[in-house]
Amino acid sequence: MGEEMGFRGSVVAVLLGAVLVSSCGEEPGDGRWSVAVDTIGGTVRVTNTPHELGALPTVVGEEELRIGTAEGAGATSFGRVRTIAVLEDGRIAVADAQAEEVRIFDRQGRHLHTFGGKGAGPGELQGMQGVYLDHERLLRVPELENGRISIFDADSGFIESHPLQLFSYSFAGPWEAATDSTGRTVVASSGQYGEGRSWNMLRVYDATMTQVDSVPYYDYTDDSRRDDFPGIWLISIGRGRMHVGVPFYAQAQQTLSPAGEFWTSADGEPGLEIARWTPPGDTTLVLYSRRPPVPVSAAERDSAVAEISERLAERMGVEPKLDPAKVPSSKPPVYGLSLDDRGRLWTRLTGQGIEPTVYDVFDGNGRHAETVSLPFSVDIWIPPTTRGDTLWAVVTDQLDVQYVVRVRLQSLELE
Repeated sequence: MGEEMGFRGSVVAVLLGAVLVSSCGEEPGDGRWSVAVDTIGGTVRVTNTPHELGALPTVVGEEELRIGTAEGAGATSFGRVRTIAVLEDGRIAVADAQAEEVRIFDRQGRHLHTFGGKGAGPGELQGMQGVYLDHERLLRVPELENGRISIFDADSGFIESHPLQLFSYSFAGPWEAATDSTGRTVVASSGQYGEGRSWNMLRVYDATMTQVDSVPYYDYTDDSRRDDFPGIWLISIGRGRMHVGVPFYAQAQQTLSPAGEFWTSADGEPGLEIARWTPPGDTTLVLYSRRPPVPVSAAERDSAVAEISERLAERMGVEPKLDPAKVPSSKPPVYGLSLDDRGRLWTRLTGQGIEPTVYDVFDGNGRHAETVSLPFSVDIWIPPTTRGDTLWAVVTDQLDVQYVVRVRLQSLELE
């Protein structure tokens, strides 16, 4: 890993400090996995190794409820769901970014209310990044284009907005927000900061949304000028250049906890390696999974490169030169990260459009807890929401139509 930490696919690294092994041990795990733990330079490192049956699911999901429609209009016709939030009584808040609306459904899937609508006025939304449940059970909506967080009551609607002055000269964000049990809110964003430099930032607010801290943690000013990123093809178009993602490259995945910690996977690594760290770079835990890499076949590589070349040729008028040697020999070990209601880390093992959707789940100490299999394609951009043995997710069909589903999680007996 390198020395920089980034947000949403930036280069990520862990500063381990002096290499000093202070403890080492092996644990039996759940019978399908073994766990080895050691401490190096103050950072706990946990290695999870599956046994012969380790690749099999230990928990499966059974669908109980589905909200959505492939035809027609109305509240159950979703354009672009960003996230969902689940209230304590089972009601569901759905953030539809195409309509810039928050839609409330009861636990039977019946539509109750719709709040928002496109605009910059009170109660209107622009560039909504999702909907989140806060410590007072109110709904918070980060707005990228309005540069604020708006708060709604699930019954009565709009309460207030909090503009966020995120940067000295301009702002971009918020991308993501999380609130802990005391009302402390952390906001992740990026944009201009300082003298002509572009940074990823973490801003911290108290329960009144008064800013109490700010942490710049990654200077990405020169990234767009670099042509040595292994996961990017740089294509010249006239006087400009286009960034094109290399297929099967293991982009860094990231999720933000209410405590202001990031969990971040290693960029470009064929094996699963995830660091838990607090900006600007205090790493407390690194977990590894020794699942065998899934190879990329020559046919898969050639097909993916040909598809990208054809699409670019239609746009540019000439066929671009794409170096197939940049395509990795194995598929990404993780396609997304999220945290559940117990603070456990869900690592998505399957890509978009693949059924079933499979996750390895690790506890807060980095140890493998279970492998979950869901019998549909979960939208890759929207993490599932869990409460005990109930899970809610946004799923897509073969036409990429989105639905909200509720699932009962059931444990399988170990053989």
